[in-house]
Parts: sequence; structure tokens; C-alpha cells
Amino acid sequence: MKLFLNIKENSKKCEIEAVVVTMVLLMTILIGAMYLIFAPKQDFSEDENRVLESAPKVTLASLANGSFMDSIESYVGDHFMFRKASIALNTRIQLTMGKRDLGSNYGRTPAEGGVYFGKDGHLYEVLLPNHTDTFTRNVAAIRLFAKKTGLPFYFMPVPSGAQEQQDRLPFSAPSHDQREEFNAIQAGAGENTKVIDLFDTLSDRTGNDYYYKTDHHWNTFGAYKGYEALVKAMDIRPTPQEDFDFEAVSDSFLGTLYSKAILTTQAPDVLYLPLYKKTAVLTQQTGKQQRDSLYWKEYLEKKDKYSVFLGGNHSVDVVKSSTVSNGRKLLMIKDSYANSMVPFLATNFQEIHIIDPRYYNQDIYDYIQQNAITDTAAVYSIKQLCDVLVANKLSPR
Repeated sequence: MKLFLNIKENSKKCEIEAVVVTMVLLMTILIGAMYLIFAPKQDFSEDENRVLESAPKVTLASLANGSFMDSIESYVGDHFMFRKASIALNTRIQLTMGKRDLGSNYGRTPAEGGVYFGKDGHLYEVLLPNHTDTFTRNVAAIRLFAKKTGLPFYFMPVPSGAQEQQDRLPFSAPSHDQREEFNAIQAGAGENTKVIDLFDTLSDRTGNDYYYKTDHHWNTFGAYKGYEALVKAMDIRPTPQEDFDFEAVSDSFLGTLYSKAILTTQAPDVLYLPLYKKTAVLTQQTGKQQRDSLYWKEYLEKKDKYSVFLGGNHSVDVVKSSTVSNGRKLLMIKDSYANSMVPFLATNFQEIHIIDPRYYNQDIYDYIQQNAITDTAAVYSIKQLCDVLVANKLSPR
């Protein structure tokens, strides 16, 4: 009888516990559903640097083909409660389990490497071998561009932080050697082309750190070293680094690499702007808009703080200096690495015409003639040359 009473009492306890668990579960589902329905929604995640899934619309077609349920799943995944904390926790769990390559996507073509968590708080792009023809086509198009213009041409392929700071990568982490691409560029250079080697210049073996910890770009001091190498190749005396004040304008910069592997304990970067100590009157023309500064400081209040340089990437920017009167006009095709180098170049050129072929749809050769360009250059990260096709934008129209 006593045994029976004990079983009955335990059974009642189990029933109470089951009711409590069920109520907690139902309340959690209800609160989560109410949050998804009524809480304000973001269209864009600045932390992840991507557009978030919008609320799906019900149609007969979407119900029939199953795309509605896929959209619901994506929408919930992009807007559930405590999402940022959950993402950071997932990153921490993966690191604890020994995973090194976070945020990768090897299912896409070409495969996209993720992020390594290196020493000294550095994040690094995972560099993969080039398995597409994108690099070959881009370099061939740039080579043809140099030949067709007939002007002095300076090609600066910029190595990534993972290439230049290999001692800081996780132990035995695989990383492609970007000298393979550099050697291919150098081997195919035409008579009017100088290829600028930055591998030793930007290496951390110099005792300096020339890359952001949370972003894929070189930092302001790395950009100066690139500028110095470029103008020396042009037989121009570089403006000494001492002629600039480097103003720290943000100590909360979390860049593109952070966006791929969010970790709330990650220390942000400090972003510096170079301010020329001597008198300089500069203008930047972007479309119909003219500004009296190369720094778009409104971006310092946003996630994408690197866009403080020139306001990010545009099809064409024209920078003019009324204090330089040497008649030299540089046309530079580029990716975003070049943006932070322009303030230094503006001390040596009367005009700098900056073209990003990703967004430019006119005939670049007509542009060169119409603007009496004297020098041409290409400044690209090697990884960008491997990943993004711009060859078709450099073809004669």
C-alpha cells in the first residue's frame, strides 16, 4: 500500500512538472510569435552587412510550390528574439569546438572562404586557391587596357592581411599563397607597365601592423605605404608621413570580417584620417554633387565606417587640387582599397579621376581622351581580382 501511495504521489509530481514545462513552452512560443508579429523589424542588418528577409506574402503559387514555407523559415531566422546574442553564442560554441573557418560557404560557386580568428584579436579572410577564370580574365583585360591607352600604367595588386601576417593565423591553418597571382601579373606585364610589389612592404615582419583587425582593408598607415610605393614607381617624391596629422575619428569600427563571424567580445578597430598639415584646397566631384572634403564624416555614425573615405564606391569620382599645378592627371581603376590612399595622392596630382569598373558603364577610353589623362593606374586587392569579374567593363565600346 505504501509503495502504491509513493507511486501515486510521484505521478502527481510528474503531472505538475509536465504542466509547468508545457506552460513555459507555450508561453515561450506565444511571446516569440508576438515578437515576430508586433516588434519593429529591420530591413538591413548592419552587423552582418546584408539585407534581411522581408515578411512573406501568401499566394496560391507560393503555397503550391513550397516557397512560402521557405520564406517563413528565412523570415523567422532573420527576426527572432535575441538574434544577435544567439549568433554570437553560436560563434563562441564553434570556436570552443575547435572550428577555425567560420562564416564560410563552400556550397556556392566559386566557394567562399570564411574567417579565421587569429592572434592579437585579428580576424583574417580565408584565402582559397583560384578555381575559376575570373582572375585570368580580369588581368588580361587590365593588360589590354594598359596597352590600348598607351600611357604610363602602374599596377598595384594588394595582398590580403592573411598573406602578410601568416604568423598570426591559427596553427597549421591552410591559406593560399597570393604570390601565385602576383607572379602571373608580373609575367604578363607590358612595356608601359610597372607592377608594384607590396609583399615585403606590408608584412608584419616590418614590426608594423598595416591591416585592420576586423575589416579586410589595409588601415590608414597601410594605405600610406601603398601610396609611397606607387608614387616612387612614378618617379614622384612622396609627401612625407610627417606632413600629416593622423586623427583618430572612431574607436568603434567593426568591419566586414566581423560581419561574417559576429562575436560580441571582439575589440573594435580605431580608424584614423590623415589631415595634411600644409594648405590644400581639394574638391571631390561625384556625379552632380561637389564636396570640399574627401571625408564623408556622416559614415562615422554608421556601421560602414570605412566609407568615410570618398563616401564609398561610385562609378566616377574626380578629385581636384587647386594647390597642385603640375598638370598631371591620374586615372585610377580600382576597388575600395584605393579609397583610403586618395588623400595622400591628392598632394601630388592636379586631378585624380577614380573609376570603379563595377559601376561604370561608359567608354573608359573616350573618358581618358576627353579629360587629357597623363597617367593611369590600377589598385586592386588580389582577392578582389579573383572574386569579382570586371573584365567586360574594360572592353572598348
